[in-house]
Amino acid sequence: MATSRSRETVEPVDEETERDAGRKGAPTPTRKQAEQARMQRLHPVLTKKEQKARDRQARARKRDEQYKKVEEMPERVLLRNNIDSHWSVAEFAWPVVFLLLACVLATQILPVLSLVGTLGIWVFFLVCAVNVWWRWRSYKREATERIPGFTTRGKGLIGYMMSRMITMRRFRNPGPAIKRGEAY
Repeated sequence: MATSRSRETVEPVDEETERDAGRKGAPTPTRKQAEQARMQRLHPVLTKKEQKARDRQARARKRDEQYKKVEEMPERVLLRNNIDSHWSVAEFAWPVVFLLLACVLATQILPVLSLVGTLGIWVFFLVCAVNVWWRWRSYKREATERIPGFTTRGKGLIGYMMSRMITMRRFRNPGPAIKRGEAY
């Protein structure tokens, strides 16, 4: 009886089903079709919108690579660290100038505010210029000690320094890597 049950549960094997199990389900493409498919992958036919999107992505990638290359220069890294490790009067330029301009614009209420605002702006710019000059001297001295063959010519470092000093710390790009007062 046990043998009859085992025979009943075993399903018969179909020879055609067994042969079809190894097949891929589609005919092999001809050489011409395979070459066309490969060329389509290499050189896809794109709409104008798709082509513009690809070009935009390529330009953005290239711009990012160039930006990273320039920002990784040892002169710039040292300059950023030098600026970020110290307090600066110039980093408060935007809020101070905004307040002083508000004083100048409020001259209809108090004419004295015009004089205070105008003198305040000039004094503040003078203090910022001295601050930038002082920091530049400090940076050049430090860079000549740390970077072999350092030169400031043709690198735009003073403009980069002024731009970074004027920008408030939280809006600097790339962001500060060190804290104020920290050695670098």
